[in-house]
Amino acid sequence: MKRAEIVFATLGLSLLAWGSAWIHSGRGPMRDVALAGGPACPAAPVRILEPAGTQRGSVVIFHGLSANRIVMLTNGQQFAAAGFRVFLPDMPGHGDDIAAFSFAAYESCASGLLATLQRRGDINPQRTVLFGHSLGAALVVRLADDFRAAGTIAVATAPLIPPHGIPVNLLLVAPQFDMPRVLSTESHLAAAAGSERAAPEDFRQLRAFRILSVPGTSHTSALFDPSADRAMLRWALNAVGAVSAPVPTLDYRSFIGAFLGLLGIIFLFPATASMVARLAGLHGTCNASPPPAPVLSILSWITTLIPAALIAARWALLAALHIYSADYLVSVLLFAGIPLAIGYAILELRSPASRRTGSEQPAHRPFAAALVGAIVGLLTVAAAGAWLNLQITEFWPIPARWARLPLLFLAILPIAIAEELALGDSVSLSRTGRAGRIGLFVLLRGFVWVVILGAWLSGVASALLATIFVVFLGLLSVAQRLGADALRHRIGSALAGAVFNAILGAWFLAAAFPLA
Repeated sequence: MKRAEIVFATLGLSLLAWGSAWIHSGRGPMRDVALAGGPACPAAPVRILEPAGTQRGSVVIFHGLSANRIVMLTNGQQFAAAGFRVFLPDMPGHGDDIAAFSFAAYESCASGLLATLQRRGDINPQRTVLFGHSLGAALVVRLADDFRAAGTIAVATAPLIPPHGIPVNLLLVAPQFDMPRVLSTESHLAAAAGSERAAPEDFRQLRAFRILSVPGTSHTSALFDPSADRAMLRWALNAVGAVSAPVPTLDYRSFIGAFLGLLGIIFLFPATASMVARLAGLHGTCNASPPPAPVLSILSWITTLIPAALIAARWALLAALHIYSADYLVSVLLFAGIPLAIGYAILELRSPASRRTGSEQPAHRPFAAALVGAIVGLLTVAAAGAWLNLQITEFWPIPARWARLPLLFLAILPIAIAEELALGDSVSLSRTGRAGRIGLFVLLRGFVWVVILGAWLSGVASALLATIFVVFLGLLSVAQRLGADALRHRIGSALAGAVFNAILGAWFLAAAFPLA
């Protein structure tokens, strides 16, 4: 193990310890229960946060599409610090809930959960604030027809069928850099609500309204904007009649600690990869032919991805996975990946020995290389998933999601192999060559997203999440590339990098996309 790897590993462990301390220092009493929300969610997982000090009321928080209760945990902790008992449910097909997702099931489940909480005496509508983000925001606005809450807070409201009446004491939080349809929805709701009204008497008369534009924020980052969070806490307190109660100091230690620990896991990766490779008896680089000309790869990907998208629209081979929006994406990757992987493999086999680069260590142990990629990939999934589950998002899959992982892995593996062979190893490249390799990687990943986007916009296929997840898929791509390159530098195997990539991709799809 190199000295730099030891230094990074030590720093990683320190960051994990620091992050863990901050996560737990920002936590109050909480418990997990399962509540019946009707046929749409007969056993919905709900996290309950107890209030700090005297209870002033209740807040029920609904997450957005492809999110979960842990995504909303930081907001819930702030409301708990302000004296609210907070209920954070996982909606159908999301997080730990195994019920099938549909938009109708989402709304039915929410109505059923509120009825259950009211029947059990856990909430009193007159002292309950409904809070929602994205699809959850659209939901709490629509619930105004069935549940007359003390107040409603809607952040980045997704397009919706308007309710018959405007919710009581409505606060709309509008991020500056949001999707046009979301901004349009908020504008229409604001026009229907009329002028802003936020005096104490307006809250008593149940007619308060405000639209809060949050500069410099996106669809999700508005949830963690300090000025927006203070405004939301103030609004909730006013809605339950606690006009004179102070807004508590915002505490983001748990949220920041979660990212510190995630950075620590990244710093631990090089030492982990080296250790696994040495245990497998693999080290150094292999004889490998240089990749095909970038122009050939670009043309190959374009001419396979477009037909694959059309075929998958008519025959979603992996629809049996029942993962909303991901079954189409994975079918496209499989249909494009098989011919691409075969084509690159043929070029690799036909390459003369004189064109091969690297050391004299031949690639005679593909099984061992694949095993290293699998072990490192699974360790990464286990560590990152367990850590993310603490505060950021539910990424430690439940059994129903783990069961989908092998098929997702096999479906992604061909295109992962094709990508590794298209890029080649960067060890012997100059700085300019490495920059060109990164550019080719971005282009190939970009082609996949553009084709999926085109299929969705043209109505050929339902791929909503695969298109709006562009930022998260971009972050996943960076993690995949860094990890695969780290493995290739240590053992010189494209197959190890491909297996690692496929495992991370399968994990993301299994954990993040709703079960349908």
